[in-house]
Amino acid sequence: MGNTSFDRLFDRPVGDFVEFETLPAKKRGPDLSRSTSRGDALLYTVSHFKEIARKNLFAENGKIAHDTGRCAVCNPGIAGLDPFSVYLDVIVESVLVRRPRLDEALVSEINGDRAMAGLETNLTVMRLLEGSPDALDSWAAWVREALAAGLGLLSIHSPSSLDFDLDEQVSMGHGPLIESRIRYIIDHQKKMAG
Repeated sequence: MGNTSFDRLFDRPVGDFVEFETLPAKKRGPDLSRSTSRGDALLYTVSHFKEIARKNLFAENGKIAHDTGRCAVCNPGIAGLDPFSVYLDVIVESVLVRRPRLDEALVSEINGDRAMAGLETNLTVMRLLEGSPDALDSWAAWVREALAAGLGLLSIHSPSSLDFDLDEQVSMGHGPLIESRIRYIIDHQKKMAG
């Protein structure tokens, strides 16, 4: 990951106030072999990472105490779904916690990335809402990079976490899934614009 505004979305200096611990076996979740427990694992994992995003502790996500027995990032496949889909959904919801709406702060980040690419930094909330192709391309690029940064941070969550690259996942047939999640984030941010 480079030094872009996308990295700052999940970046936070590591502090010594976050201690790594896991819950004792007796406090871990239920047997996840049942289908209802698989859904519980996904809900638990998304909720856990949304709280991490809310507290801006994504850079330290592996040090946050949680029920590792129920975590679908610690245990890829435990949710009964394709692990990439689970990781992507975790990041989508975390991005929406950090950047829930199209506002001046998000536009500033998008324009900052445009400046680094040598493009004009003339985007505004209104231009993005109007949907000009150039503006939408920059917004989608920002979301894509946020997803990539988040996936990178999930890869270091635990020793058993998987490492996913968006470009590789496109070549493996996940392109439509990735594009649908990018559209989902943009639609949500647009709906909450203010």
